[in-house]
Amino acid sequence: MQINKTWVVIACISFNIGSISYAFVSNSMNNALKTLYIVFEISKDNQSFFAGALTSSSYVGAFFGAILTTFIKKYHTGILIADICLFVGSSLLIFSDIYTFFIGRLIAGVGCGICAVCQPVFIRQFSPTSMYSSMGGILSTVFSFGYFLTMLYGVWFPTTDNITSPDQLNQYFWRIYFFVGGIPSLIRIIVMKTIYNFQTPIFYIQNNQDDKALTVLKKIYQSSNYQELLENIREQSQTQNKQVELGVTIRKHKKQFQFGLFLMFIFQFCGFNAVVQYSTQIFNDSQTQKTAQFLSFLISVLKWILYSFAGTITLKYYGRRKPLLAGLTLMLIANFGIFLFSYLNNDDMIIVFIFVFVFANFSSTGPIVPVYMPEFVPQQLISYCYYTFWFYSIIILLVFPIAIKNLGMENCFLFFAVITLLGVVIFYKYGVETMNKTNQEIYQLFKKNVTDSLVQMIQ
Repeated sequence: MQINKTWVVIACISFNIGSISYAFVSNSMNNALKTLYIVFEISKDNQSFFAGALTSSSYVGAFFGAILTTFIKKYHTGILIADICLFVGSSLLIFSDIYTFFIGRLIAGVGCGICAVCQPVFIRQFSPTSMYSSMGGILSTVFSFGYFLTMLYGVWFPTTDNITSPDQLNQYFWRIYFFVGGIPSLIRIIVMKTIYNFQTPIFYIQNNQDDKALTVLKKIYQSSNYQELLENIREQSQTQNKQVELGVTIRKHKKQFQFGLFLMFIFQFCGFNAVVQYSTQIFNDSQTQKTAQFLSFLISVLKWILYSFAGTITLKYYGRRKPLLAGLTLMLIANFGIFLFSYLNNDDMIIVFIFVFVFANFSSTGPIVPVYMPEFVPQQLISYCYYTFWFYSIIILLVFPIAIKNLGMENCFLFFAVITLLGVVIFYKYGVETMNKTNQEIYQLFKKNVTDSLVQMIQ
C-alpha cells in the first residue's frame, strides 16, 4: 500500500505550526525579565510566581486535554481550543496592567497544557506507522524553531541598564514581542478549520462515520482497496474499545504506565526546567545583559539544530533507547559539573556545563520523549502521564528559586545529579526500543524486559 508522503508531511507541518506559539509563550519571559521589572515592578523574587502562573494553568490545560483524549477523543478539537487559548493569552500580554498580564499568562498556560497532551496523540493516530518517527520529529523541530524565534527576538531586546521608569522604554517593542507569540496559533486555527478540518480516521470509524474516515484515508494512502483498509482499522479500534474500564487498562499495561510516569518524573527532575527556564537568569547574575542575551540566543540555536537532527536522523536511524540512555548519562555529568563548579564559585565553568546539559537534553530527552511516550503508553493512559509532567513542572518552577536562594546552586544540582543517576540505572534496566514496533510487540517487550530484569536481580 503506497502512502501519499508529500500530503502527509505537509499536513503534519500544518498541524504543528501552533507549536511555535507553545514554545514562544513558554519561554518568552526569559528575555523580558528586566523589562517586566520596570513595567510591572516584578522583582526577582516574584518572577518565579509569574513564570509559575503559566505552568500552573498548564496543569489545568493538561486536565482538559486528558478529558479530550481519553473520553471525547477529539484531538483535532483539542488542538483548536489550545490555539484559541494561546492566541487570546498572548494578546492580553500587550497591556500595561499587571493583572491583565497575569490573566494572559494563565490563559496561555491552559493552551500549552492542552497542546502538550492532544498534539502528540493526534500526530500518532494520523501518521502511518512507517512515517511516525519522521512525523514526530517534525513536531520536535517546529517546537524548537519557536524557541529559536523567541531567543532571536530577544537578541534585539533593548538593554535596561540605565532605565528606571516605564516612560523610558520602547513601549511598542515589548508589546509586539509578546503579541507575535500568538500569531502561529491563529494561523493554525485558520488552516485546521479550512484545509485540514477533520478528525483522525479511527475517531470517525469508532463513531460510525465510515464515509468521513474513507475521505481522510484516501488523502493519506493510494490504495486499490480502501474498504479492506477501513476494516483493518476498525478491527484495531474495536480491540482498543474492549478496554473500557480505566482500571482494566492500568492492570494490563501496569509496567508501561509506571515507566511512563517514571519518564515524566526524570524529564523534570533531571534539571531540565531549572536549566532551560532559569539559564537566562543565571547568565544575568554573572554576565552583562548583552552577553546574557547572546548566550540565551546561542542555546536556542543549539536547540533548533539538535531538535532538528534528533527529529530527522536520530529517531529514524538510532531509535529511542540508545539516544535516551546516552543523553541521560551526559546530563548526569553536566549536573555534577554544575554542582562542582558552583561549589568552587567558577561562573565560567558553570556556563560550560550548562551548555553540556543543553546539548544532552536537546539531542535526547527533549525531542525524543514526546515521540517515545505515545508509542508505549496506551492511549487511554498517556494523558495522565502528561498530567504528572505539568505537576512536576510546577514544583520545579516554584521551588527551585526558593531552593537555590536557601540551599545554594551547588546543593540543588547535586540533587538533580542524584535523580539523573537513578534515571540512568532504571532506564538501562527497563527501557525498551519501540521504533517501528506494533502495540502488541511493545507490550510483549515490556513484559519480557521486566521479567528478565527481575530474574537477573534474584540471581
